[in-house]
Amino acid sequence: MDGFKCRRCGACCRIKNGIVRVGDAEISRIAAFLSVPEADFIERETEIAPDRAGLVLRSRPDGACVYLDEEKGCLIHPVKPDKCASFPFEWTNADSHEVCPALGAEK
Repeated sequence: MDGFKCRRCGACCRIKNGIVRVGDAEISRIAAFLSVPEADFIERETEIAPDRAGLVLRSRPDGACVYLDEEKGCLIHPVKPDKCASFPFEWTNADSHEVCPALGAEK
């Protein structure tokens, strides 16, 4: 992992059935960045996690993060959720090396 260099390709933002949990601090940070009331952000941009233990960001129908812009990248990059910021240093999935070209190059 020492040689990992993110290519900002957005592959990790397109993981089918991937979820990004968001807590209170992240919700506050993202809502402020987007200049929307927290209650509106929660109602429009989150849903209950599959395990019903908190909230997750909504995904597009194709499974990609709603904040991924194909040309601009992450639209909330300065305030992105902790899960996004900590990949792959604090977590990976079983298929992360296949999904992420930068991780695949490390093999």
